[in-house]
Amino acid sequence: MNKKAALVMILLLLAPIAAIASTIRPASAVETLKVGVIGPYCLPQWHEHMGGMKGGALLAMMDGLGNINVGGTQYQVELVFADEHAYPIDEEAAYASAWSLCEQGCKFIIGGFRTEVVWPIIYAIRDWNEAHPDQKVIYMINGASTDELISQTVGVDYNRYKWLFRINPINSTMLGRNVFGYLAGYLLPKKLIPMYGSVKVGCLTEDLAWTQGICHFVMNILPTLPPFPPGMVTSVYCGRSPTGTTNFIPYLEAARSAGVNVLVIAYTLPDAIYLVQQWREGQYKFLLVGIDVFGQRGDYPTLTGGACEYEIFEDFAGTRTPITPQAVEFWDHFVGNFSAWPLYTAWGAYNGFIILKKALETAGTLDPDVVIATLEVQETLVLNGKSKFTSTHDVYSDEYGATWKNGYTRAFMVQWINTGNPANSKPFTHGFVKYVVCPVDQPYSKKTMFPPWIHPLGTWDLNFDGKIDIKDVAAVSKAFGALPGSPAWNIEAEVTCDFKIDIKDVAAISKRFGQFVSSWPPDP
Repeated sequence: MNKKAALVMILLLLAPIAAIASTIRPASAVETLKVGVIGPYCLPQWHEHMGGMKGGALLAMMDGLGNINVGGTQYQVELVFADEHAYPIDEEAAYASAWSLCEQGCKFIIGGFRTEVVWPIIYAIRDWNEAHPDQKVIYMINGASTDELISQTVGVDYNRYKWLFRINPINSTMLGRNVFGYLAGYLLPKKLIPMYGSVKVGCLTEDLAWTQGICHFVMNILPTLPPFPPGMVTSVYCGRSPTGTTNFIPYLEAARSAGVNVLVIAYTLPDAIYLVQQWREGQYKFLLVGIDVFGQRGDYPTLTGGACEYEIFEDFAGTRTPITPQAVEFWDHFVGNFSAWPLYTAWGAYNGFIILKKALETAGTLDPDVVIATLEVQETLVLNGKSKFTSTHDVYSDEYGATWKNGYTRAFMVQWINTGNPANSKPFTHGFVKYVVCPVDQPYSKKTMFPPWIHPLGTWDLNFDGKIDIKDVAAVSKAFGALPGSPAWNIEAEVTCDFKIDIKDVAAISKRFGQFVSSWPPDP
């Protein structure tokens, strides 16, 4: 055999070996898994240094949630960011952004803050999935709460929309129930009805689709809820302000003229800054309670000039609230990296990657149908409790009252309070902190405080009769030594904000013994 023939023979023998070798990856090889994150570039709910969604996604990568083992193959998540074009609303651009994420090879997309642009995002992913059945994308909403985003898609045509989930927040109905659970389960029966005898409620919301259900509930449902007898709670005012409103005095004056004792608000946009400032400047004698997304920001006391003190609103947590050990770690890590307090969109993005990582590692495949089936039965411990999905792929949430027993994710009610101690909130808010005021049965829960222009003795008047007397001393003495969760615990008797009832609480009330409010109950 000549040399040329020998060489050909060797090459023919080696060819199959080379072919086999080319299919074998080194054990250390890591595949890339693209995940799109789509949010409102123009709003704080996106930017990491304002506490937004992008920060939650970046932090998830820093904490290793992007390292995912799928059936023995190691993947590293590559984040692909896109603008949802939420402000001003541009539905065509939102559709194009979502389509582009699909074209770029994203197998999963997380995000969608504003309802009006989440619809075209859903339609874009639907159209992509129907045009590319072998490249289906799973979409997890993070930010938009409107019920119909899920109920009118997965809830109506499961087979067409089964790739759609909502991971955050709970839907608008549950958000509303959470506010009203606080009102009906605690604030009205425990504080306002003892003060006023009967209570008048009103609502003031931004004029957007997601707030319509909240207005309906305030005006038509809240007064009928047990345990209120007819006439004890009445709804007397409803206002809806156009986007961009800066003068809220006409709305506040209308609420005052109607005799409102508590005004339920619902705002996602910076309009609320002006509302809160003008409420404080006018010292309107009604509490502000509801939804204020900008109120979640750590710099809100600066934005409002301190006017946010005593405002009560929904949030994922208070200031560094130890809902779970992971929640405190997440908070500290977020603040340390981005010098901002995390907003709910940041919590949602981080939770989304916790859920996604568990689902993929459990499924052992990237096959979307298998991953969907896994998500449908999966229960995951996330930053703020246990998380799972309903049969229509919405966030499961079963509690919205004054107590929290089952541990599934829910919204909290928090209140801005100026502690006067900058160390409590360093370095952002100069002594302002967000205390959890509902649920009331947790180790970190605090009592709801009254602004002094509504009830100057509200901190120490435990039965809300306008005076400090033996009844208040008896109430704090009865609870003496109690800690949160114990049978004797009375959150109203904890007046020094140190999570226990001791001699300091007795002394604080005794010091004011005999003081009274000359005009009682407070005039609206």
